[in-house]
Amino acid sequence: MCGITLIISKRSSVNICISDILNKFQEIISRRGPDHIGFEKWITENNVTLLFTASVLWLQGNTLTKQPVHNENSILIYNGDLFNGVPEEFRKEYGDTKYLFNILNESEDIHASLCKLQGPYAFIYFDKLKNKIFFGRDKFGRRSLLIGKNENVLILSSVAKRTKDFEFMELPSVGTFSWDLSSDTLELNPYSQKYTTKLGELEAFLNKTFKVNNCSIAEETTFLGPDNDKIALLSRLQGLSVNEAFSLLLNNCQWSCNVTILKELLEDAVRRRISYQPKLCKMCILEKYSCSHSSVGVLFSGGVDCSILALLSNQFVDKGQPIDLFNISFDEANGFMSPDRVTGLQTLEELKVLCPDRNWRFIEINITKEELEEKRNNHIANLIYPLKTIIDDDLGCALWFASRGIDDSHCRVLIVGMGADELFGGYTKHRAAFKKDSWLGLHNKLDDDWQNLPYRNLARDDRVVSDHGRQLRTPYLDENVVNFVHSLQCWDKSFPTDKLPHGFGDKILLRCVAFQLGLKKAAYLKKRALQFGSRIANSKEAAHKVSERL
Repeated sequence: MCGITLIISKRSSVNICISDILNKFQEIISRRGPDHIGFEKWITENNVTLLFTASVLWLQGNTLTKQPVHNENSILIYNGDLFNGVPEEFRKEYGDTKYLFNILNESEDIHASLCKLQGPYAFIYFDKLKNKIFFGRDKFGRRSLLIGKNENVLILSSVAKRTKDFEFMELPSVGTFSWDLSSDTLELNPYSQKYTTKLGELEAFLNKTFKVNNCSIAEETTFLGPDNDKIALLSRLQGLSVNEAFSLLLNNCQWSCNVTILKELLEDAVRRRISYQPKLCKMCILEKYSCSHSSVGVLFSGGVDCSILALLSNQFVDKGQPIDLFNISFDEANGFMSPDRVTGLQTLEELKVLCPDRNWRFIEINITKEELEEKRNNHIANLIYPLKTIIDDDLGCALWFASRGIDDSHCRVLIVGMGADELFGGYTKHRAAFKKDSWLGLHNKLDDDWQNLPYRNLARDDRVVSDHGRQLRTPYLDENVVNFVHSLQCWDKSFPTDKLPHGFGDKILLRCVAFQLGLKKAAYLKKRALQFGSRIANSKEAAHKVSERL
């Protein structure tokens, strides 16, 4: 995890001091990467000044890779994790930053090279010979990159502050952007054909037009009429007990095969997100070769998504290290026994039975109204910016406090269940779509939610978690997991009918994975959004209205 910033200024604007601009953002950028901060300045032949800044959280390789990475021909600042393609010996020695730098330096088609990579990233790369800046985010939008402007300066940054001097927006995750500083032309190489709306918003913001290069990739998900045999199997679940229903599905050859494939893909996704890091906590990373503190945590409500990830993490964390389970509550009126606290403690007992040799540290994070208001006003609002709705306020604050932990929680990686509801149909709106238009309605709603995922909350969540010098890792958004789930029809993964209890039919494939793993109770816990399970949200407020608190 890193914080990256590029400030771009016409040198002829003599009244602009870009170091003063950097000072406005340096503190909030440095919090993202507590292990190192570096700078690189370059003035082009046509008098454009570029100031690159990067703060580094060391997570791959035997030694920290300082940023910006540069040579006589190029400069790179990068925030991300590559989970494929990097030779293991190279990864162990140098990590993924130098590998990406080498790829970009050698590539004749930077966009094509990036499309072959797996993992979350945001990057800014300057080719000195071509006088050209390349920048962008991965296609799922898992890492933040903002674009800001005033009349003289353009800024690309992981995070910003609310200020009257600049206006910012989130850079859309629609492809690889480039800016030729010699001709002052902008280009986009899109990931798919679904870029028009978001690119239009960016063009309106910058008051500039992008040349769009051809894209032959059509990411349409095909709806095939319901498979009668599969629908008949699901219909047999009605009237059965939960245990009987799970057993019926897991004894079906095709259903059981999908459960096994998904479980193995999730295991591999969790393995890569845990194993590809030094096994050291925040306190020991720069001074020791080993430690017995927790280096991995899980955002933990006790629900099915996070419980699967916690249990799978047990396989890949050294037995001598604890695993931190971060559980957040704002329910001061009830002694902080919020719904998520209750289910978290319940599922903790299941984990203890399944993994008796593991030290599960249940981290109770209790936040008063006074602390919430103080931190929101003085700090968190800057991280949520430029988003500004009530749901951004609630979720951004909840996740910031949850990922902060308490004083003795020093893990550097936080495993979270983001993406599971979009993939497997876990929201109330999926149930409503199914009720209104049956399987076609569910198919279309799942597709809409997935297409909108990069523009909703992932960048915001990256900003608030990384503020604590922790890395946000999302196994459900692993490319291999996503590709498999998207290869399935909607009835292969969700059956959100009112004829089955809430907490069973929705996300039914994922719940079968939990049941097979031994999480018999967590497997059928009802879906509860973080803002309601933690009791931060006011149910009377309209989630998508602008928050007056931000």
